[in-house]
Amino acid sequence: MEPTDRFIFMKKYLTLINTTWQRALTYRFTVFAYRIGEMLEIIVLIFMWSAIYSDQQLIKGYTLQEMITYILIGNLINVAVRNWLSESVSRDIKNGTLSTFLTKPIEYINYMFFREVGRISVAFIMSIISQMIIILFFLDKIILRFDFLCLLLIMAMIILAFITEWLISYLIGLIAFWTDEVDGIQATASRLRKFFAGGYFPLSLLPTVFVNISFALPFAYSFFVPTQLYLGKIDLATGVKGIAIQIIWIFLLLLIVKTVWKKGLKKYEGVGI
Repeated sequence: MEPTDRFIFMKKYLTLINTTWQRALTYRFTVFAYRIGEMLEIIVLIFMWSAIYSDQQLIKGYTLQEMITYILIGNLINVAVRNWLSESVSRDIKNGTLSTFLTKPIEYINYMFFREVGRISVAFIMSIISQMIIILFFLDKIILRFDFLCLLLIMAMIILAFITEWLISYLIGLIAFWTDEVDGIQATASRLRKFFAGGYFPLSLLPTVFVNISFALPFAYSFFVPTQLYLGKIDLATGVKGIAIQIIWIFLLLLIVKTVWKKGLKKYEGVGI
């Protein structure tokens, strides 16, 4: 690609991000309402665990301070990697909007990536702000760690987790090639993802074999593993192995997405949508 072509390419997608950002701002009250709900959920979790710890100092190797840190840092990471892509992809397929992309010199997957970046940016910023407010409120009850290498590894893990979560959501959206309803699938997948990510409670509270299985899946790297790194419960070497697993999953998901896209597109064009 020539420098001029690259410039045009980037300008086009930056414009798309900006347009989607402006559109998202029109729904800022809805975004704000969701963030209030998020904050209340986290506060309830903190008070629930505080009540559980009222008559004991340690649960499966976690102190109350570590558990509160797990909840706050884990949810901060979670809001950085989540997305709502599947509903957009499925809607484009069901409504026939996808057809407009089949005759344009623009890759649909590229378009959806940059549109989603713009679409979630408002929710992302407001989520980060709300999470930071809660963290500041409980600042005296959490563990603060400033290990540069650890934080650098966590940042790399978050970026890869965002890509992984995006590909999974994109894949779920493509199911609309074969069914008119993907909301139920998305809701089920979301709950399973949160469970295997350790979003409800640390996975280490479960049997060791389950934790080992979770380390082989991509979900734990959007909550449990980076939080364990932050708490110092797993070492940097284990974190690096986790990065390698994430990269393998990204390539595997790309291959699956490409295969499903080709098969789905044949069906889509075959019915003349």
